[in-house]
Amino acid sequence: MSRKYYENENYENIKLDGERIEDCEFYDCTFMNCTFEDCMLAHSSLNECRFINCKIISLKAEFSQIKYIEFEKCNLIGVNWHDLLPAGNIADPITKIKESILKYNSFMHMNFKRFSFSLNTIQDSAFDECNLMESNFNGCKLESTQFSRCDLRKADFREATGYQISITTNKMKDAKFSFPEVINLLSELGIKVN
Repeated sequence: MSRKYYENENYENIKLDGERIEDCEFYDCTFMNCTFEDCMLAHSSLNECRFINCKIISLKAEFSQIKYIEFEKCNLIGVNWHDLLPAGNIADPITKIKESILKYNSFMHMNFKRFSFSLNTIQDSAFDECNLMESNFNGCKLESTQFSRCDLRKADFREATGYQISITTNKMKDAKFSFPEVINLLSELGIKVN
């Protein structure tokens, strides 16, 4: 099968359910009001693309990668982002997430240094062994979102709520938190605060 290239294309109101997107390369494309549910991205790549007001649900990936992707006003549900990391981890897979809802997402071995997650909702998700140094979670709703073995030094969690951060497995020097939510950091130590 020959590889298909798409550059500077605009896609609107596309709805794919259970489709296999194979041997495709998208460069500098914009997807607006699209839904991709239970789709498989195989031997494909997306480079410098933008997703605006899209739903991506239970995306699977085989030998595929994303580079410099932006999400705005999107619902991202059940995505394992590690499966979409660029070869060699040289490029940033995601450069912006704005006004979006992320649920059941897994971020593993990803570099989000100085990344802004500010004002997004991230629910029931996990960050594992990620570089989140100097990242901004200010005002995020992080209901049941776990952080394990991450570098959170100088990260900003002020006004964020619902996070589950292990103070014994994460690097946290100079991270910023707000009261009273910061009290939840003590829960794993079995400390009671009245």
